[in-house]
Amino acid sequence: MFKIIAKIIFLLIICTASKSAQQKNVIYLSWEELIDRSREDNLLLKSALLDYEAQNLETWKALGSFLPTFGYQGMFTKNLELPVFIFMGQRFVVGTNYSFQHSLNLSLPVFTGGTRFFNYKIQKQLKKSLAEELKGKEEETVFSALQAYYGAILANSITDAAKEAVDVSRANLEQVEKFYNAGASTELDLQRARAQYYSTLPLYESALSNKHLSLQRLKLILNLSLEDSLVINDSLASRYFLKDYADNTLEELAQYSLEYRADLKSVGHKLGAAEQGENIALGQFAPSIILTASIQHQAQLDNSNVMWSDYIRSKSLMLSVNFPLFEGGRRILDYQIAKIRSDQMKMAAKSAEDQALIEVEQNFYLYKESEKNLKSYEEALKQSRESLRLSNLLYAEGMSTQLDVLNAQLLYNNSKTQYLQAIYNNNITQLGLLKSVGLLNKIWE
Repeated sequence: MFKIIAKIIFLLIICTASKSAQQKNVIYLSWEELIDRSREDNLLLKSALLDYEAQNLETWKALGSFLPTFGYQGMFTKNLELPVFIFMGQRFVVGTNYSFQHSLNLSLPVFTGGTRFFNYKIQKQLKKSLAEELKGKEEETVFSALQAYYGAILANSITDAAKEAVDVSRANLEQVEKFYNAGASTELDLQRARAQYYSTLPLYESALSNKHLSLQRLKLILNLSLEDSLVINDSLASRYFLKDYADNTLEELAQYSLEYRADLKSVGHKLGAAEQGENIALGQFAPSIILTASIQHQAQLDNSNVMWSDYIRSKSLMLSVNFPLFEGGRRILDYQIAKIRSDQMKMAAKSAEDQALIEVEQNFYLYKESEKNLKSYEEALKQSRESLRLSNLLYAEGMSTQLDVLNAQLLYNNSKTQYLQAIYNNNITQLGLLKSVGLLNKIWE
């Protein structure tokens, strides 16, 4: 009996593990696929798209205010006590016990001080603003995805470099141990080689952890399951993202930012909406003209047995003009508040423009710095690699000390890490410059 239960439990565990393995996906990713996935699957971008769709409906609703309202009204009345008039000593009862009414009513605001027209313009401006915000959010999402993407590649490359450092230090330790056993090396050389080897192990473990976390961050941006396995097809290499804009001056790029940046366009449309709010406030000083029409069928009976022949039809057409003369100063205050909102948006637009120019300048100099650093670190890596080769060769021939080898190893490890970081920085600063100018979409359009 115990064996049967154990077999059942074992089969359940196998089935559960098999089901979990089936649910785990392996996703292969290139940077082109990354852009498509980030634009389609990111949750924040989907939320921004829903905001735009909701505002599109608000625009249609504003258009609907120009149409007449048409409705039906049915009413049944049971008079519990009828009015009684006394005239010349006679009592007269007015009305009937029951009243039935059916009516069709149509109302059309002919003029409302321009409120409907200005409200429609406000909704259009807000729709355009959200459209630009959506473009900006798309660029921001793609930029974050590319940062995480190249960050994951960098983490993988640094892991490989850390593994290489472990292998190099281990090989050096084995060589020193051989020399020590042969009496050609000192105890101090052996201790130094061991210290060098064991100091590379924590760096390798840290690199492995960072590699895993970088992939998890990328999955989060792409709205992928954290249980999925993500395989990146690209390797860390310098890319030429700027293309036609690499030779532009700072002044030209700043001018491009004022022309293309989505956030500046969005603020501009919000400013337009705020200015239309002033017109709505002024429109409250104008009269409102409303045209109403109705068709009524009414029956007055002393009992509830109503027939269609009991109804009397009536038609009416009314044009009403409403001109509020005094409302406690509310309209003047509304206009002053609208003017303040408009002034605030003007200041926000100016602040956004200044911030954009500073951002372009900052990213421009970061790109220029990364470009120069990449060349310097590339040359430093070549020199440190050659230095390590020569120091190993000289030590094997007894013409150099173990300290020279260890210093050469340390220099090479640092140079390689700095070179990998420089490649990453060069790629990201190019993307950052394109984003600050408002031209990041050029890499996928």
